[in-house]
Amino acid sequence: GTEALITEGPGGDGEYLYITQIRQNRILRYDPTSNAIDTWRTGTNRTNGLAFDENGRLFGCCSGGRSIVRFDPDGNNVVVADRLDGKKLSTPNDLAIDRKGRIWFTNPVNEGNWDKTEIEELDNRSVLRADPQPDGKYTVTRVTFDTTQPNGILVAPDQKTLYVAESGSTPGVPRQLRAYPIMDDGSLGAYEALFTWGEDARGIHRGID
Repeated sequence: GTEALITEGPGGDGEYLYITQIRQNRILRYDPTSNAIDTWRTGTNRTNGLAFDENGRLFGCCSGGRSIVRFDPDGNNVVVADRLDGKKLSTPNDLAIDRKGRIWFTNPVNEGNWDKTEIEELDNRSVLRADPQPDGKYTVTRVTFDTTQPNGILVAPDQKTLYVAESGSTPGVPRQLRAYPIMDDGSLGAYEALFTWGEDARGIHRGID
C-alpha cells in the first residue's frame, strides 16, 4: 500500500538531502543539482528520523532495532544507544544533535514500527538525551516528564531551546508544539506551549511533526 512508500527523515549534509522510507528499510538520497534520487543505504530496520552532527556523521532513530544508530561511510550501522536505566528503548522516532554532540531524541511507541512480539519495557514515553563519552560510548538520560507521545524534535540555533512536538492521543492531553529551555546542566526547564491544536469536527486530533 501507499503507507509503505511514506517518506520520513529528513536530513541534509549541505550537498544532498537524505530521507527514510521506514517500511522499505532504506534511506534515499536526493541530489538537488541533478534532481536525481538514489538508494543510499538499505537494511535500516525501520529507521525514522535522521540528523547529522557537527562532524558530518549521520545518525538515525532505528525504530525496529529500538536504538539510535550511526550510519558509517563503510556501510556499518553502529548502535550508539539502546537502553535507558537498563531497559530497552521503545521506538525512537526523531532526533536532533547539538554542538556538544549530545543526541536529543524522542522515544514514543509507534505500533507499526516494531514487531507485534515486542514489549514496551519503559513506563514512560519521553524525550531522552544521549551524551558522548571519552571512550566513544553514550550515556542516556531522561529529560522530559510531561510527554505522552513525543514526536518531532529540534534544537534552536542558539542551543538554548529544545522544540518538541507532543503528539499523543490521550484524552484531555492536547497536541502541542512545545519549547523547553535547555539548562546549563543539560536538563530542561518548564516548557512554553507555542501552539496548541484542538480536534476537528470529526473528533480527530490535529498536530505537528
